[in-house]
Amino acid sequence: QNDHVTLAVYNMMGQKVKTLASRNMNPGYHSIIWNGTNDSGAKVATGMYFYSINTKNFQSIKKMLFLK
Repeated sequence: QNDHVTLAVYNMMGQKVKTLASRNMNPGYHSIIWNGTNDSGAKVATGMYFYSINTKNFQSIKKMLFLK
């Protein structure tokens, strides 16, 4: 079913770095590319980050490594 999906990137201190998506999406596979910038457009440092995917009935937080 359609649902509102929010995909956000956080740094190791738990501060939100960038919101990559916040919109209604259909079920299925989706691909979103993060260009390594924050919400202000500045490049972020190489290192460990977390990404969070949230809907009304689902939440998942995973680690990722950003390399330049």
